[in-house]
Amino acid sequence: MKNRLLIGFLLVAINVYSQKTYFGYGGSSGASGSSQQVSLFDSEGKAIAYIDFEEDATIFTWGGTPVAFLDKDGSDICIFNFRGSFLGWYDGGIIYDKNGYAVGARKGATSMMTKMERIKGMQKMIPMKPMTSMTPIKPFWKNSWSATSLSEFFF
Repeated sequence: MKNRLLIGFLLVAINVYSQKTYFGYGGSSGASGSSQQVSLFDSEGKAIAYIDFEEDATIFTWGGTPVAFLDKDGSDICIFNFRGSFLGWYDGGIIYDKNGYAVGARKGATSMMTKMERIKGMQKMIPMKPMTSMTPIKPFWKNSWSATSLSEFFF
């Protein structure tokens, strides 16, 4: 009985660890609040959203509304909304739109100065993940910000 409990515990621990490494989360760089949450800043350095890796890599607005999630496609980490539509990519701590322009980034991923983070709202219930659309061919990353704001990107 003790061996079964130990094996069960190890399997849970391996699953949690593999989810973190699956999405490229390996440390606390850019994390705020919990060590499993990565704050996402807009082009002005304002914290707009965050990724919660303990909640299946869900992206929440700062107010606590779940708006998107990360999902692997080969070696790419893609961003989908809860209607299943492809939004963009998460690469090197930067969120890119479909055209390859940056729309947001974690602290330290770019040279931008970030503003002080406000207190986050309580997380609302996460919808079921839908079937996702096809991922388009990844463009070359542009070295500039998108005209689309990070807030608009999710909606």
